[in-house]
Amino acid sequence: MRIALAFVALCLPGLAWWLWLGDHKQDGGEALARIFAVSASVITLAALAFYTVRLKITPLAIGLLLSSFIGLVLTGLIHSWKTAFNKTWLIALFVLAIFTTWRIWQARELVFPNWVDSQHHVLIIRKIIENGGLPSTLEPYLPGPFYYHFAFHAVTAFFSVLSGLAPEQAVLMLGQVINACVGISVYALAKAMSKNWRIGLLSAFFVTFATKMPGYYLTWGRYTLLMGVTILPVAMAEVMQVKERHEHWWQITGLTLLTAGTLLSHYFAAFLLALFLALVGLQWLIESIRFKSIDWKPIASIAISTFIGLVLTSRWYYRIVVYSNATSRPVLRMMESGALEGSWEYLSYLVGPISGYILIGLGIVGLLWFSFKPKRFYLFGWVVIVLFLSLPTGLRLLNFRYDYYALVAFIPITITSAFTIVLASEKLINNKRISTLIIPLIGVLISVFGASLNLSAVNPETVLATKTDQMALDWIEAHTPEDARFFINTVGWSPNNYRGVDGGGWILPSTGRWSIVPTIFYPMSADEDFIQNTVNLGRRASLITDCGDDFWSLVNDAKLNYIYIKKGIGGLQPSALISCEGVRQLTNIGGVYIYLISETDNTP
Repeated sequence: MRIALAFVALCLPGLAWWLWLGDHKQDGGEALARIFAVSASVITLAALAFYTVRLKITPLAIGLLLSSFIGLVLTGLIHSWKTAFNKTWLIALFVLAIFTTWRIWQARELVFPNWVDSQHHVLIIRKIIENGGLPSTLEPYLPGPFYYHFAFHAVTAFFSVLSGLAPEQAVLMLGQVINACVGISVYALAKAMSKNWRIGLLSAFFVTFATKMPGYYLTWGRYTLLMGVTILPVAMAEVMQVKERHEHWWQITGLTLLTAGTLLSHYFAAFLLALFLALVGLQWLIESIRFKSIDWKPIASIAISTFIGLVLTSRWYYRIVVYSNATSRPVLRMMESGALEGSWEYLSYLVGPISGYILIGLGIVGLLWFSFKPKRFYLFGWVVIVLFLSLPTGLRLLNFRYDYYALVAFIPITITSAFTIVLASEKLINNKRISTLIIPLIGVLISVFGASLNLSAVNPETVLATKTDQMALDWIEAHTPEDARFFINTVGWSPNNYRGVDGGGWILPSTGRWSIVPTIFYPMSADEDFIQNTVNLGRRASLITDCGDDFWSLVNDAKLNYIYIKKGIGGLQPSALISCEGVRQLTNIGGVYIYLISETDNTP
């Protein structure tokens, strides 16, 4: 019950906005998409506001905020009950329930969020909760300033506190709910583009069942980008809404909030929104010159609302520029030819499986249809640019690799393919009744076929922690001091990074205890000495296979006093420690061994 109430609490800001300021002419799917996206944006901006004025987010502050939103929702219901809701809401909620059930089922076997990115996401959330809001640094866990995009972390920290779930469990659960919401967000964009709910609904089902992405984000733990692709389509749809029709000035507040949410969700999502806005402005300029008539109202409304959104986030973007040295990065360059080896195969993997290829084929036809719609040429331009840059041509724009674009290519692919199916059925079949039946039939066939290929959204090779690791981590939290320092087995992750090979990589995010490699986030530190020292420790740990001089040298240099080993995984195994003097086994939990290093002054 507490978890369900936490989900309701997350939706309160967006629901309050919708009841008072939303466009009640939109259907339930469009409304839900905006409620979720605006809620995430408001929570994120609230976190930034508290950080800016240096106030802690205490239980009292949370209670006051929730009470305020509950009051706005209740009065809003009284004010807008007759206009805000209709029967399409029931359909939208039913569809969302299907999507959510599917996404949670795909993650059913995981006990921890997957792969290595999830570890630093959980660490950041842990720090936000402990700090009572956004931190300036991740110390004592990692040195250096914190300047990462944080929308997902802020929302999940809020959910973790309200639900009582540990940060790692909150990430796993909320992450799949957000993934389900991506389908609703794409529905809102497709509906805004086409004015046809059938196209929107097909797009939503294709995103959820037929394409590998974004479901496969679960395998890689790409939760920040997941938040980005949840808010981005809604922000684009809102741009179109403001451009084409808004009756009152307060209706542009939605675009302001969604702009801010997109900017703080992920740098790549922010770039894609900026690209879309630039194309909207370019088309307005061309049309103004062509028709020798300037209509300032739509472009001014978009410019003002998005500018305010930028101003609201400027405090954080200032940190990004200062600490990431972003201004020195190349805007446009070519990748080295060696970096593109196997890239076409990788691209086919990202945009697959076979059901995804079918959608690409259908989408090409829909894209051609777009090209003959001059009033929506900015949409055509955005789709073409995103799809072109997803090809491994070697071109890098703002330092984003081609695979970044491939990861979001599902948005244009599913929408353009849905256009093809609906328009072809309506234009080629004269019988309206048959056409009405053909559209859902094709959609169901592709979705079911795609679902059969996407049953598992988890690559087994990326599962680092299992139930036994979870039990071992619980044991560590209960039986070791907070300043414990663990040896874990490591492996190279990139030329300048090392990662844990098992549940040992979760020691820091889950328990707060230090380990040899404190997640792969440590290169984000501004402390070069710390980074190089951690790289050195990770490299040395990856070479350890016995209780020899190299092991004891590492123990003394890193001041280690505990060991975490999972049998069968990594270089150092329990058999090598049976007769190791100065090392005592504390417990064995299903093949996870934890040792105490009782002699740390064993210099070889």
